[in-house]
Amino acid sequence: MANDARDGGIVRLVKDNLAYCQFWTNLCVWDRTMSWRDETVYVISGRPSQKLSHDDEDIHEEYVVPVEMSQYKKGYVTLECLDKVFEMCPATATRLTLAIVSDDGTVAFYYVYKGLHKPKRN
Repeated sequence: MANDARDGGIVRLVKDNLAYCQFWTNLCVWDRTMSWRDETVYVISGRPSQKLSHDDEDIHEEYVVPVEMSQYKKGYVTLECLDKVFEMCPATATRLTLAIVSDDGTVAFYYVYKGLHKPKRN
């Protein structure tokens, strides 16, 4: 979720972080957006340079949703909102990555799974 233009603000910051710090390829900010509580939700898709979890069988396209920390704290990210984002993604998408951006530009990534997900074994 970001109220900035596609080519600026947190969307650009997250895309650059994925490209230059996480070494993702095939990055694309989707033209298709979603309006949620007077904000615009953007999705960035791309391919990570390596598997993101032990559950991944191969490296495939991932979907990232940029969110400002202030929005996250105010409760903008709800199950209803995430459901609508999943509806925008291909039917094969089972997880999203929330890219939460703090005031100082730090980006933290968190997985959000569609439905129930079996916990990892230690």
